Amino acid sequence: MSPADQPENRAFAPADAGFLVSIATLALLATALEAVVDGTVLTLTGEIPWVYPLAWQVLAWLGLGAAWVLVHRGLVAWLRHRAADPTTPEDGAELALPDPRATSTATTALVLFVAAVLLGVILPVFLVGQWRVPPVQLYLDLYTAYGAGAWLAMVGFAVYHVGRCLLFALVLTCVQRAAELRWPSRTVRRAPVGGLVLGVLLALSGLLLGGVASAATALVCCTLLGAVHNLTGRSLRWTAPATVAVLLFV
Repeated sequence: MSPADQPENRAFAPADAGFLVSIATLALLATALEAVVDGTVLTLTGEIPWVYPLAWQVLAWLGLGAAWVLVHRGLVAWLRHRAADPTTPEDGAELALPDPRATSTATTALVLFVAAVLLGVILPVFLVGQWRVPPVQLYLDLYTAYGAGAWLAMVGFAVYHVGRCLLFALVLTCVQRAAELRWPSRTVRRAPVGGLVLGVLLALSGLLLGGVASAATALVCCTLLGAVHNLTGRSLRWTAPATVAVLLFV
């Protein structure tokens, strides 16, 4: 069975480019609602979310994480429901997809994945001279705010992070597939279009929140993530956990 025929990929095979872009947009808008909520809280209270009481912070992260998982599953179910013939690939367009079971392809994908994770940690050092490992820094910030209860807040953040990354993985997957449907050429199928678009979107917010270093890190790491997605058969089964790991350090 080819990678394109895997059950988790069948929802994307018959969908048209416009519908896939709509799904990606809805997934991105779902996470954008978080910025609206935080901005509203900041406007009304004049305080950043880090000063929330511990119980509220944990509940907020758990609730957001659960909401993003439900939105992700709903959008994927919508894709599958929309599929006219989910068992038949289009006109042999997927025949050139790399097989993730091939040793060379798997090795290349692993190298690019490791590079994306490492660059997420190392690249800011070269750009601004600041060594910062986001998960460690987050724990230190939470420990400063909540003391020994920081581990509980980290559990809530982990749930939130997974849910958020599931949506980002869906954006990457839908954009990549839409580009291949719109421009059915070997070059587009090999190019990490989905990762590049996701990188640009995250770089825009990173530029506002963390400056040039944050934007450049997001762009580079997401582009590599897009390449990993292409090499592993365009499967959410592989792309979703890879997105969770890479974006933890971006």
